[in-house]
Amino acid sequence: MKHFFLIFLLSISILVNCKKEKDESNTFSALVTRFFIRTLLSSSINQELPSNLSVAVPRSIRKPSNGLATSLSRKNRSLKSVSPKGIAQDTLDYGFTGQNFLTEGTGIVAEILRDSKKDLVLISGAYSLAKANPGVCIPGGASTVRITQSMEDEFLEGIERLGLSPEEARGELVSLQNEGILPFIGQSVPTPAMVYRTLSNNEYDVEIDYSFAEAIGTAQPCPSNNQFQKNIKFKTDKSKVFSSINRSLKIFGISLSVEASITYITQEGKKDKAILNIKQVTSGSGNTDKSTTRFTFEECATDSNANANNCVTLNYSNVYDDIAGNKITTSVKGRTNDLGGYVLTEYINNAEEYEYYLTETYDSNGDITYFAVDYYDITTPANDDYEELGILDTALYGDFIETEYTFEWDAYVDFTVALPGGGIGQGAGFTDYDAFVIMPSGVDPNLFPDEYIGWGEFYNNVNSGGPVYYVDFYGTADQIPTAVVWRYAIDTNGNEVYTVRANTVTQI
Repeated sequence: MKHFFLIFLLSISILVNCKKEKDESNTFSALVTRFFIRTLLSSSINQELPSNLSVAVPRSIRKPSNGLATSLSRKNRSLKSVSPKGIAQDTLDYGFTGQNFLTEGTGIVAEILRDSKKDLVLISGAYSLAKANPGVCIPGGASTVRITQSMEDEFLEGIERLGLSPEEARGELVSLQNEGILPFIGQSVPTPAMVYRTLSNNEYDVEIDYSFAEAIGTAQPCPSNNQFQKNIKFKTDKSKVFSSINRSLKIFGISLSVEASITYITQEGKKDKAILNIKQVTSGSGNTDKSTTRFTFEECATDSNANANNCVTLNYSNVYDDIAGNKITTSVKGRTNDLGGYVLTEYINNAEEYEYYLTETYDSNGDITYFAVDYYDITTPANDDYEELGILDTALYGDFIETEYTFEWDAYVDFTVALPGGGIGQGAGFTDYDAFVIMPSGVDPNLFPDEYIGWGEFYNNVNSGGPVYYVDFYGTADQIPTAVVWRYAIDTNGNEVYTVRANTVTQI
């Protein structure tokens, strides 16, 4: 557990620390979209561009500005008086909680999104020129944008939707301005180097590649290698937006490569939904560790205006794969809003043959109020243990408690051949764990890895002794009959490899 959790926190630290560099050259690519269609007459962002951020981040899982360690110490103090040391208290002291995983996930979302409003404002300054010259790079500084009060208000709106109060958002804005990441009112800022392209597939209509210089006041030339820092794709009706980022770092002989992406989907009459995917490879001294993380959150109400207290349904999944082929899986699911949340966590370690099942609630500050641990030692059942801390307050959290957390969308799918079967969960190295993507007909993920319309994992390591899997589909129902299933894997060199599987999906 310690090795896995250390690598997870290291990867998060690298992702977050990248944002501390000047301006955009060392930051995540921006994700910009909307949670409902709104009038843009007063907006500083071009009406053809996505204008709003993702699903709002509830305050109860917003990473504290003073760091994770302080947050954990507060949680520990709030429960130490409840019970003497035991397996639950030891697990809590170690910091291994579902709320921590959700907090780290939303922290990544916040890092990706926090200055995306600024990106869109500046893209808007040269958007018409780029659109009039599709496929041609428009150099940075082709236009300049003088920052107005309404533009700063756009920045603040975006920061607040990341789980901050108006006062906290203002403080964050000033901090980012002082760091040179966001501009001040009255400052003239050059537009980025950018290329506008129209797309002919069914997934997205428009693609914009763009780059900023290191200093916010410096114009960025068109890159000689045609490699831009950032990329967004979106449908013209803003119903689907995609953005991704890659980061690599080598220090003390250890190489860490991280790819993170967010897909945001919204449709009239449907709940808004966002999917964060993270793939990371850590290598050094001849060893390679791989990890995939997926975090889905969806508004609780169909109408965003009626989504009280930023309520979201959550599903977090991480699979850690070490050099020996051992799989460690972590799954967190539940429901959360600004006032607190209820989540269930499963942690399964095949190599060491033990499993943890956690139940917890937490308040608006993210402090845990109830924590139960159910521990199973597969080889020595006599070591099984169970312990509770605090009291499960069903009056506060009863509306969040479910046995099955599902997400609303156009269609749900299952496989035509039961798993393991049809090439999934079969073959050397894939009987315990397998990952797959669902692609639209005619789209090869080896060429277009970001255009998948579904994602899932299979693993045969549950306490009941039977295989389990999940599959998320966020395409449309008419894509199901021709959709193609591809295995997702990472080779020894850290490269993503996709292979067609015989299994197909059907609507359920």
